[in-house]
Amino acid sequence: MSEKSPSPLPFSRLVLAAWIALALCAPLLAQTEKLPATEAEPHEAATSPENVALPAEDGAKPGDASEPVKDASKTPDVAAKPKVDRHSPRATIQSFMVAVQGSGDRPELMADAVVCLDTSKIEGDDRDQWVLSLARRLHFVIDKLGLQLEDIPEEYDQPFYVFKTITINDADDADDADEYDIVLRADADLSEWFFSADTIALVPAMYEYLSKTVEETSTSKDSDVPVARRTPRATMGTFKTAMDSKPPDFATAIACLDPSGSDPGSWDAVGKNLVVRLKNVIDKKRLVVLADIPEAPAENEYVWFADETGSIVLHKIAETGSYPKDWAYAPTLGEWRFSSKTLQTIDALYKSLENESLIKELRDAGKEEALTFGMRVARAMPPWLRGEFSGLQGWQWVALLALGPIGWLVKRIVSILVGWPLNAWLRRNRIDLELKQRRSATHSIGAVAAVLGWHIGVQQLDLPPVWLKALIPITQFAFAMATVWAGYRLVDVIGGYITANKDIRLTEIDEVLVPLLSKILRIFIVVLVILFVLNWAGYTTTTVLGALGVGGVAIAFASQDTLGNFFGSITVLFDRPFNIGDWIVVGKVEGTVERVGFRSTRVRTFYNSVVTIPNSSMVNSSVDNYGARKYRRIRTMLSVAYGTPPDAIDAFCEGVRELIRLHPYMRKDYYHVYFNQFAASSLDILLYAFLEVPDWGTELRERHRLFNDIHRLANRLGVEFAFPTQTLHLMRGEKVVANLPPGVTDGEQVGIEAAAQIFEGVYDGDAFLDPVEIDQKPRSRKDKA
Repeated sequence: MSEKSPSPLPFSRLVLAAWIALALCAPLLAQTEKLPATEAEPHEAATSPENVALPAEDGAKPGDASEPVKDASKTPDVAAKPKVDRHSPRATIQSFMVAVQGSGDRPELMADAVVCLDTSKIEGDDRDQWVLSLARRLHFVIDKLGLQLEDIPEEYDQPFYVFKTITINDADDADDADEYDIVLRADADLSEWFFSADTIALVPAMYEYLSKTVEETSTSKDSDVPVARRTPRATMGTFKTAMDSKPPDFATAIACLDPSGSDPGSWDAVGKNLVVRLKNVIDKKRLVVLADIPEAPAENEYVWFADETGSIVLHKIAETGSYPKDWAYAPTLGEWRFSSKTLQTIDALYKSLENESLIKELRDAGKEEALTFGMRVARAMPPWLRGEFSGLQGWQWVALLALGPIGWLVKRIVSILVGWPLNAWLRRNRIDLELKQRRSATHSIGAVAAVLGWHIGVQQLDLPPVWLKALIPITQFAFAMATVWAGYRLVDVIGGYITANKDIRLTEIDEVLVPLLSKILRIFIVVLVILFVLNWAGYTTTTVLGALGVGGVAIAFASQDTLGNFFGSITVLFDRPFNIGDWIVVGKVEGTVERVGFRSTRVRTFYNSVVTIPNSSMVNSSVDNYGARKYRRIRTMLSVAYGTPPDAIDAFCEGVRELIRLHPYMRKDYYHVYFNQFAASSLDILLYAFLEVPDWGTELRERHRLFNDIHRLANRLGVEFAFPTQTLHLMRGEKVVANLPPGVTDGEQVGIEAAAQIFEGVYDGDAFLDPVEIDQKPRSRKDKA
């Protein structure tokens, strides 16, 4: 039956196709647009002494601390450097700290840091490198001393401002201590502020002292708390680094959120929307200065921002809650994360700031807002489509309703695209599969693509967490069912291909093996899909496999016989102790194998009954496979009458050997025909030979022919076959006298001499005969003459 070619798509279907293209491109469009981070890595790594490469300290020269900076142009290269905000002590310190902490990924930002320093007193050939080194050391000193920007004045009417005072104790004399001030000085009109030249000269000494203090007080605590979230500062730095990278590291950023009360199955999608909104709000509120965030706050909660709309709070995890074991986002006791209070108000904060621009520093750096695909679509919609109804905006309702026809169209298109190469492959291999099987396979693959499109589309519509919590499990379950359906149908195609291909099926038992392998493969697909879905739900693969192992032990105990038969089937089919049609003997059952099933094997006995043998018995019992024989043995006694002369017996035995050599179905390399025993009523000749025949019918026919020829040979040689007889001798009581020669009294000697005369007469005196050798070539001795 020929298939009809698809008709041209009408305009409405082309519109649906455009929707599909939009949905498939959504993951690419959803990438947030950001510039490189201003804080490239957590603060601990950025400011630790071991991570700062510094030159020698020979170039530092103290300046005059009593004289304010008269002219900013005296600061080297100030005019050539980018202009930064230095209008107040707070602005200078903030600009300096932000520039240094962001220089990890953007080294050019160090120019912004250098212009905050009065370097007019620094000289030497390596002046430029030494200035950069001093800037990094000063950043480290301020960071370790602690920074509270709100405590630093925005307006100051004096020419100098003492930011911090550090007391350096002499290691040899505890009473001898020096106090060093970190001073900022203004220019003549108090319009720009710089770290004074005297402060810059004291930086190496302050740095050396604080470095030793950090080394002495730092302890390697055996804690399960990740370093990236061990303090509020570390958590904020980790979050910003992850979101400022290109592309954003959403997994690391989501791990900075407290998932309390959230559904693990939908947390990936929910968390992605939350971190983008959180980054958007942070970038619109104020510049993040990591040094301004405490390392060890007095309380277990740190409020970075708060107003009547909402707040951004980091808190220390006090209760881990009940989460799936080994879940990637499960919090650890004692780590710092953005609190659930922050996540509850982040949407309100985002909406209140939606029409505002980024802070000035970020705008000057050319950065743009962090937006998901759904956020961009929402902003592009007219106001009447952005009105909310039952928790969703109008355009979101339209998009959700459109996912249905879009999925149907995706299914049709993918089915056609998959069907073409599949049919071509089947024709190329000359495999005639049913049309129903082919269509079912292509439609199932199309269904997988459609459900996958729904799953991606739901995540890109910027839906509220409550909707994602409900819809994502539905799409995951639908995807699992579609995958199972596709796997089943593809297994049917593969099985049909193997069955139809005569070159692949080697034996008749393969017709049983193919369905068994198909069922095993289907079970494997189902297990994989279950693991995939559970992994989506937040359960790790190791946890699920462990649970399956415990459950498997319980099932194994409850169904030992069933599992024994199943594995017995696998052993029979793969080990192949017999094939269909073989004559076997298992225990007391003897017959021909008729069918091998998944639980049992059916044997047709020779009295035409059918015996069902459990496959577990096949594994535990010895199976005698007569059907695997290459040779069929003949072992019988040819009994001749006692009156047969010895010469006639020799002639008869040699004649039987000749018949074996002449018969085409007899084995020529192994046979024996010899006078074997004196029976009660006959002289027995042993016939031991083998037939080389394919089946029992041929064996019976060839036995008949051989035995008939032996009968003819006996008739021709005058040899009579014996039958059971008895001779009765009546004794009259006379004394039996031995028939010995006259005068001989030693009967034993007479016997020895008589035997010697017979042996010498028959074998010409050669008492040592050669071993029996049988001619390996199937030809008669008559042909040798």
